[in-house]
Amino acid sequence: MAEAVAVARASGVALPEDFAERQLAFCDTLPADMTSSMHNDLEHGHRLELPWLSGGVADLADELGVPAPRNRTVADILSPYVDGAPSGA
Repeated sequence: MAEAVAVARASGVALPEDFAERQLAFCDTLPADMTSSMHNDLEHGHRLELPWLSGGVADLADELGVPAPRNRTVADILSPYVDGAPSGA
């Protein structure tokens, strides 16, 4: 979340100082067994929203010269699955 906020700010988006903390606090109110749509897609071998989520953050961070190592790691790890389960999986 902090990386996404840093990328947004570097792009000129004015976010409140506590934006990341408020979003994470909201996440804490969600059911413990709830998962993300991308996790659900990964489990079912479907295409991933990676280019628009962690991959998008990482790519924009690269363009802006903002460090986003966590988003880049997620994007790199999940990239083989972006179009669904690799053949033979």
